[in-house]
Amino acid sequence: MTDHWLGWLGDDPATAVRKGIEESLRAQVADAVVEWVKILETPRFLTGGRRHSEDEQVMLVTRAALAAPFALSVRTTQHGRSILLGVFSWAAVNLSTPQVRGTAER
Repeated sequence: MTDHWLGWLGDDPATAVRKGIEESLRAQVADAVVEWVKILETPRFLTGGRRHSEDEQVMLVTRAALAAPFALSVRTTQHGRSILLGVFSWAAVNLSTPQVRGTAER
């Protein structure tokens, strides 16, 4: 169990990470098909927060991030099959104010 809040990744963090990697690849090569993904090391997390203004016993999560080193196999029409190594990173900010939440991924 992690000490970091992963609620911003949804009910299935592994699927969210894989989907983010796939979307990033398809943004570069439209017909990219990911055959498999393997997380190579324990992902690194960052969670930040602030105390609630009305109750100092309550901590509001304001930002969270994840970096996960990976290997994958991807197939494209032009290049065939390739094995790629990388680090997927994802950051969420303004988590304590839902109307201005933002995420960034690479």
